[in-house]
Amino acid sequence: MSKKAQDDVGDSGPRFSPPLYLQRYEYVQNYLFKTNPPIIKVADFGCAEGRFIRYLKKLPFAEEISAIDLEKQALDECVYKAEPIAWDFMFGRHRPMKLSLFEGSVIDADDRFKDLDAITCIELIEHLHQDVLERFPKNVFGFMQPRFVIITTPNKEYNVLFPQLKETDFRHWDHKFEWTRKEFQAWCESVITEYPLYSYTLDGVGEPPIDRSALGHCSQIAIFTRQTIEKTSNIASLLINHKYKLFNFYNYPQRSAPAEEKLEFVNWDEVLA
Repeated sequence: MSKKAQDDVGDSGPRFSPPLYLQRYEYVQNYLFKTNPPIIKVADFGCAEGRFIRYLKKLPFAEEISAIDLEKQALDECVYKAEPIAWDFMFGRHRPMKLSLFEGSVIDADDRFKDLDAITCIELIEHLHQDVLERFPKNVFGFMQPRFVIITTPNKEYNVLFPQLKETDFRHWDHKFEWTRKEFQAWCESVITEYPLYSYTLDGVGEPPIDRSALGHCSQIAIFTRQTIEKTSNIASLLINHKYKLFNFYNYPQRSAPAEEKLEFVNWDEVLA
């Protein structure tokens, strides 16, 4: 099972309706839907088995969607979510779209990813080792510089509601850390201090019980927004190349525009004569 295929800690503790992972996906999708100008190019890092791809494909104006993960096995599973189905060829999209799967790390600079509208990292950063986490902002905010970066991560304070977790336990075996809300906010502040092109807002999904509202949401969300149109690179000395290995790609066709109806004058006297 992929490291993100299971939702948090399993069967014990609070139950969410809809499930927490769906709340995360719907929140991010809804935000991307509302952006103006619309999202044209978007990349999902740490895509795992590709559940969120189905949500990205619903963006009506998207022309390029990229899903990136380090694990080839995860990308093998992504294929079933990424490839078009008969419906896509029958009805088409508002615009043609290319969906690509890449094998690679979020800290590797690839010049194909410099012109993005949005980057999503859903439950990714807590899986990164410390040295990788430290290099993460340099590539995402310093090199790629998308209009939006959306990051979700567990809220450690919420863990007291999961009876099977000890104070030092994490929700998933592969988590390298889990942050409180103050710790996450401190990290976000460090990002915008280093990369002042960006500002951020905090939110979350997974409401706590009414009597434990002080714990905050189960998953916390940061939305970073680039404040200026002109972008500047902080990594001018970096040798740029194609670091990510293309695993597969799929072309989604544009629907055919209906033929314009020709309105011609009809002389009914002649027709009925």
